[in-house]
Amino acid sequence: MAAAPDPDPAVAQRPADDPREVVVTFLAVRLAIWGLVVLGLVWAPLRGDQIPPFRAYNGLTDLVFGAFAQWDSVWFIHLSEFGYDSEQITAFFPLYPLLVQGLAWVTASTIVAGVLISLAAGCVAVALLPRIAPGRLSPEVRRDAVLLVSLYPLAFVFTAIYSDGLFLALALGAFVAAERRRPLLAGVLAALAVDTRLVGLALIVPLVVLLWPRNRSPRELLGVAVVAALPTLGFGLYTGFLHQRFGDWLMFVHAEGHETWDRHVPTLGPVSGLWQAASAAWHGSLELFLHLPRAGAAPEGFPAHDTWAMWNVVQFLVLVAAIWLTWLAWKRLGAAYGLYSTGLILIILASPADLVPLVSSPRYLLADFPLFLVLADLLHSRPHLRQGTLFAFASLSAVAAVAFSHKVWIA
Repeated sequence: MAAAPDPDPAVAQRPADDPREVVVTFLAVRLAIWGLVVLGLVWAPLRGDQIPPFRAYNGLTDLVFGAFAQWDSVWFIHLSEFGYDSEQITAFFPLYPLLVQGLAWVTASTIVAGVLISLAAGCVAVALLPRIAPGRLSPEVRRDAVLLVSLYPLAFVFTAIYSDGLFLALALGAFVAAERRRPLLAGVLAALAVDTRLVGLALIVPLVVLLWPRNRSPRELLGVAVVAALPTLGFGLYTGFLHQRFGDWLMFVHAEGHETWDRHVPTLGPVSGLWQAASAAWHGSLELFLHLPRAGAAPEGFPAHDTWAMWNVVQFLVLVAAIWLTWLAWKRLGAAYGLYSTGLILIILASPADLVPLVSSPRYLLADFPLFLVLADLLHSRPHLRQGTLFAFASLSAVAAVAFSHKVWIA
């Protein structure tokens, strides 16, 4: 197995980050943008079917906790309240809705429970992030990584009924446990991550690399077996349930082909997905270059295929940036981190959608924590670029959150 880069002794001697500091930073950012969204909903109220049909306790709490109850939040709420009552809903894995269902017994509100779990999971995730790859990054870089995660344009999921925050916390916890050579804890957390989102499968190989025996002792070999077996078992439990409930082990894959998502698994897997994404981005750039601005855009607005063209171009550029940062993560942080990022990107590419192959991929990359670490490291020695990136993230984060709350498709 490839060895990770040796820690920098000067960095390793610096004091660890106070988790309270990073959690306060995260909460300050997320609550500020959440408040902005609530004010936006009062300023420009939703109408008709834009209004989420879910309730908390009264008008104010409905507004606050239902601010992000759009798009996939609807599926998670339904799953938490009614379980797997249709084949289509099997595209969503069970751990997060189970936790929401359990907490809803206490809160007496599904949307309150869902938001609280997402926010709490986000706090755990940012508290764990500075403990990743010990000794290889300075405390200042780690704090910047927390800031980048907090300001990421799709970070509104930390205050929405989405499973991304829970997955990130579990994935980070599994890495921290593996780095401290605690295979049982790493395996359990990885299994829970797999039962939160399919991309949890990307954890198995990196955790094996981190726990690879140093002296081939029976105990260390057993640890490797445990960390590989438990996530596989977790995945098997969900597919076994699907076989028992619907008669199809891979119902979650087939559910993605529903017209809501129009995803498919091409013959060549990620290779085909990458080709489709590149082709869609090329044609999208031609569409935008040749036809915009359209003289007839008002009052009807731009046609849908202009929006798809923009998505295809932007999302492909984000993918290219992620691949570049993955290469840097491999060099700077070690093989385990590069393998995790690579595996996650391959899983994303393995199920492209028809019109927009990389749909939702920028949100999926929120789980790719090595990218935030190496991006923070790159920006640390470039203060002007750092400030510009943070400003861009903050601006896009506010715009995306307000748009999402108004039922504009973002992720």
